[in-house]
Amino acid sequence: MNSSTQMRLNVVPSYNENYVVTKHPDEAPLSRVFDLLWDFSGQEKTRVNGGSVISFKAVDEAFRADIQSTLAFLSKMYKELEGELASLSQVMSWKLGLSHIMLVNKNADWASFSDDRVYKIFKVKLKKHIQESKLSETTANNIITVLNLFNKSGLCVIKVNGLEITGWVVKEVEQHIAIPISMYQRIIASALETVETYHPYRYIMNDAQAELEKIYLEENERRDATRPVYTFNNRINSRIMALSNGIPNFRLTRDGRELGRIQLSCAIVCLAFSGVRFGELASMNKDSYKEIGGNKIPTLRGEETKRNGQVIQETWQTSEVAKDALELAHDMTQFLRDTYEEKNNDDLRGGLVSTQVYAHRARQITSAFLSLKASAVKSNYCIQDMSRKFNSFIQSSGFLATQADVEEFNRLNPSREGQLKIGGTLPKLTAHDFRRSFAVFFKRYGFGSATTIKFQYKHSNLQMSNYYANNASLQAMEDVLMDHELLEKMNKEGIEMGVDIFDDIFNKSETLSGAGGERIAEDKFKQLQDGHKVYMSREEIKALVSNGTLSVVKLPTGGYCMNTKCSRVCGIGQFAGEIKPCEHQVVTDKEAKVILRQNKRLIQSFRDMNTGDPMMNSILIGMKQKILRNELTIKKHNLRYEEFYDVVKGVMDIKEV
Repeated sequence: MNSSTQMRLNVVPSYNENYVVTKHPDEAPLSRVFDLLWDFSGQEKTRVNGGSVISFKAVDEAFRADIQSTLAFLSKMYKELEGELASLSQVMSWKLGLSHIMLVNKNADWASFSDDRVYKIFKVKLKKHIQESKLSETTANNIITVLNLFNKSGLCVIKVNGLEITGWVVKEVEQHIAIPISMYQRIIASALETVETYHPYRYIMNDAQAELEKIYLEENERRDATRPVYTFNNRINSRIMALSNGIPNFRLTRDGRELGRIQLSCAIVCLAFSGVRFGELASMNKDSYKEIGGNKIPTLRGEETKRNGQVIQETWQTSEVAKDALELAHDMTQFLRDTYEEKNNDDLRGGLVSTQVYAHRARQITSAFLSLKASAVKSNYCIQDMSRKFNSFIQSSGFLATQADVEEFNRLNPSREGQLKIGGTLPKLTAHDFRRSFAVFFKRYGFGSATTIKFQYKHSNLQMSNYYANNASLQAMEDVLMDHELLEKMNKEGIEMGVDIFDDIFNKSETLSGAGGERIAEDKFKQLQDGHKVYMSREEIKALVSNGTLSVVKLPTGGYCMNTKCSRVCGIGQFAGEIKPCEHQVVTDKEAKVILRQNKRLIQSFRDMNTGDPMMNSILIGMKQKILRNELTIKKHNLRYEEFYDVVKGVMDIKEV
């Protein structure tokens, strides 16, 4: 045994069954140490769609008492050391980590770990358990936390090497999915169409569903056991035929299936246009949408669930479409809200729930996203998770992956490479995948950052300019920013986007044009001649992007600017605004194809406007300059195009740019 363990070590007490582990606000006992459920509802406010209990029902009876006693002791010591009660989520993670430690050690003699030999043998067994059970890094971290708590609470004296333990994990951590943009657009478009279709009918749907329930109860009371079941069903069906009131493609049901597909679309719209977690969305109702400030910035207000274990109010920027989605989800289920409120009141009057549980369920009832099958609801009145519904929707949607989708999926999700096949559907999705997809979309497709909005180019789309302006206003209102983790995700996506761009510039593009591109191409040619396989590896690029050595701005109409401090307008509108081309501009093969598509649109616009009106001459001349300059770039990349020879009617032809 170590010399350091000569100090007196604590031992987990042999608790009697009346030892209290959680209490009501008035200090009355709520849960006792060997109860199968530890109820935390009297000690903390949990997220709206979350539970308040830790269950020990699935724990092996051979270890259950030791695990519960150890957790009770660790919770007591935590309060003494930290001056506050351990939270539900903390005790839950301790329970998970301790369960694995017990499976390996088979007993609760924690003092024996102070013996180097015993602890070494334990670690050998723990490594085997982690690898054979294919535990995740999260579970390994739970184990590390408990071992550290053993130290802090004086149960043993050990050296906990967290990096060593997490190093034993062989299961690769898969990041949340970033959905390829074309598939993402189709998913959102479908959800928006559903919201747009049913929003005007939300009150009619609610009234019809309420009437359906009333009819069912009435017919059930007059049901005659001597008559066939189909007689009962026919009476119900004949009465509900007139209830649909012209609602398109909607069938009244009591199982929530029809409302479920609409509710799912409402959730997708809100998630896709805000980046909130589903637990945060569950805290929202139709009053959560607010337009703030003189610019009437659309925002969602809800309970954030990941701020130091506390439930706090947070605000996310969103789009106006979230208003209709929340109204639809909320108003079409008011009949259920009325039912659940009555049940919750009855349970309180009957003493079936505590005042804390009653208050928690009352919060759930205010949610726009209620559980839709009332007969199956036992305790939670709002949706806990929508992952199954997401995946059913994806599988039945017909949104099949193209070659471009697969390539983008592999690039955005390297830990999941190969999971999306050409002609296949997306892998299993969770609500959090929409959160990451939001961050990717926000960073990679022109929205900048919620805290750093730079006007580096003009916008022909007024609506997009307003979006930028709203973001700039948000920056000045610190209490109306997106949550910290989402901003961090955006920053990470910004780095990954930079790595992708520079990898395209340095390694993938056969031809580089633009003044900046030509300089890189010359240097790249020399380096490859010297035997290098790539100009710069992705790891090298990532290091330089992360420390700020490499930076780039992606121009929305094709190409990149290598000078992020540049304030000039690089002719990205309908006509070239500069005489001398920018010396920092880089165009890759991929971006040249973007410019080719842009040029086709410019040519069509030119021809539509070229009617001979002298008031349009200046604009048309500028557009032609831009078209011809684009052709020079397109030609350098050996792309097929139809040369532009149109003339501005009534004006001497331009031969050169």
